[in-house]
Amino acid sequence: MKVQAWLADEPSAKPSGFELFECPACTQVHFIDRSTGKLLGDNSK
Repeated sequence: MKVQAWLADEPSAKPSGFELFECPACTQVHFIDRSTGKLLGDNSK
C-alpha cells in the first residue's frame, strides 16, 4: 500500500544513510534512505 507522510527537511551532517520512520498507516517501523526518500529494499524506479 502506498502511503504519503510528511518528513521534516532537517539539514544533516550525514545526508546518506538510513533513518527509522514510524509509519502512521501500519504502526510499524521502516528504514528510509535519507538521500532518496525510498524505503529500504524498495527496488522500484
